Amino acid sequence: MWKNYAPASSTAPVWMVATWCAALSLSAVLAVPLLWLFNADPPLRQQLIFVALGCALASAMLLSICRLRAAIEQPIRGEEAASYISAEQSAPPAIPLRLPSRRHQQQRAFFWGVGMCTAIVGMAALATGTPQRSESVQRLLSAGADFAVLPAGEVSDLRRISSRASSSYTARVVVLLPDRSGGRSHRVIVRTKTNDPIRPGGPVSVLYAPTQPSLGAVAGDQRSLGSELRGETMPTYMRWSFIAAWLFGCAVVVEGVSRRHGFRSFSRMGGGDRAIRGQFSRIGRYHHAGTGGEGEAAKGQYLEVRTESGWIHFYVETANLTQLDALGRDLWVCWDARRGARAGRLSPRRTPGALVFDTGWVVHGTLNAGKMQTFRESGVAADEMAPPAFADRSLHLWDPRAKWLLQLQPMAFGLFVLVIGCAAFLTFDVGDGWRWAAGAVGILGLVGASGNPADGQSQPA
Repeated sequence: MWKNYAPASSTAPVWMVATWCAALSLSAVLAVPLLWLFNADPPLRQQLIFVALGCALASAMLLSICRLRAAIEQPIRGEEAASYISAEQSAPPAIPLRLPSRRHQQQRAFFWGVGMCTAIVGMAALATGTPQRSESVQRLLSAGADFAVLPAGEVSDLRRISSRASSSYTARVVVLLPDRSGGRSHRVIVRTKTNDPIRPGGPVSVLYAPTQPSLGAVAGDQRSLGSELRGETMPTYMRWSFIAAWLFGCAVVVEGVSRRHGFRSFSRMGGGDRAIRGQFSRIGRYHHAGTGGEGEAAKGQYLEVRTESGWIHFYVETANLTQLDALGRDLWVCWDARRGARAGRLSPRRTPGALVFDTGWVVHGTLNAGKMQTFRESGVAADEMAPPAFADRSLHLWDPRAKWLLQLQPMAFGLFVLVIGCAAFLTFDVGDGWRWAAGAVGILGLVGASGNPADGQSQPA
């Protein structure tokens, strides 16, 4: 009964390969932070992350090849639209009972957003964490390290480190390490960091090898060194902080998908839905935040529809509206009239809707829920219609980004390769300065590619 507009059938195998590449890339993006945060075996963790990044790199390269090989057609060819227009009947067609679903638009926007959120949080985690144990801790651990609380000897180079939250003290402390094997004790110097200044004779917690005290010691206790001893990249509280940040990002993505597309697939006219006859007038744009008023998009494009009861602004979440003039003029405006009907403070400000052109094309979008309440009386309620008022006719979904994976710009692939390189670099034990620099470059690369091409938003050109 309907179809999504898609490139010619010759590109179907290419599109299938591109889809599998995208799925593999998303799996790799999810796997890297999970391995970094929860795998406690440093060598195995690095190898698995390399495998995941290698899969992502191969997918990006194959996707770039698919893009070059694909013969991308225009979403609507002029002669095709003209053939529909010439076939228009003098009497307006009946309201369609079923519509092409917007589910694919919702899904690709959701997965793109979750993928970018995961990549940004994962890059920040890679830059913050420690890829492997320090050389001194690893040496002590191999010799059977254990914690001990020993009296401080000489204390020197005492310094206070102040911050808004708290203050701490660092010092060079001399401690005597006992030898449990019966040998003589060893005198070593450790660098401590405590909340209170250390005095001679005060307790100092150190990690050392009781049977080989000549290997030295590291100041710290189970709380400060426990995660490093277990092979983890960061303490537990930091790990769960990143997970909380990821969950918050996913919630933002869900809110964005709801605002742009709604949760409803809007594939069937049912109870609470209404329709009104109208005529497509022009493509408009909000140039400044708040231009359209409460419930309207801050910035973006809309389709202006003229009805007998007034003008309707139909918001479409895509940048490619140049072919809409070929769809025709006369149409039905269908929308979910239940959303925003109570006009409460927490009522939704946007409601899903669809423009059903007489030529058979369907455009999904959203409408101002508050303003559409003024059209309730003039609109036709779907649940009050007799069955003959509906029509199951051939409909075509207008979706210029249906094959968006084959429409990514070349610079996007370059940014993906840069981000993968930064992530691989951060799995090595490098200095803090290099870690923060690589993490910043990776995050900036992700931000540069974070425009949503699945919705036709800005992307690297």
